[in-house]
Amino acid sequence: MEERRTSLRRRTLLGGRIEFFERSTFDCVVRNLSEGGARVQCDQQIALPDVFDLVIDKSEERRTARAVWRQERDIGVRFFANVVTLRPGRV
Repeated sequence: MEERRTSLRRRTLLGGRIEFFERSTFDCVVRNLSEGGARVQCDQQIALPDVFDLVIDKSEERRTARAVWRQERDIGVRFFANVVTLRPGRV
C-alpha cells in the first residue's frame, strides 16, 4: 500500500469523542495521530456522518475532521485546518 500521508503519525491510545449535529456524541479511541489526521476506533461508525468534530480528551482539543476511509471499527480522518482548545490558557 502506498503511503499518502503528508505528516508522520504517532501511535497513541487516547480517549476521545466524536460529536456531530451539535448534540450527538460517541466515545472513541484515537489510535494514531498527526497534524493532518488520525485513525480512530468507534463502535458506532454506521451512524456517523462523513464530517464531524473529534474531541481529544487529554489535550482538550476539538478538530473538525472528514472520514476518508472506514474499515470495521476503524475510521481514517483528515483534519481541517482549525484547532480549538476547549480550556484556553492551559499548558
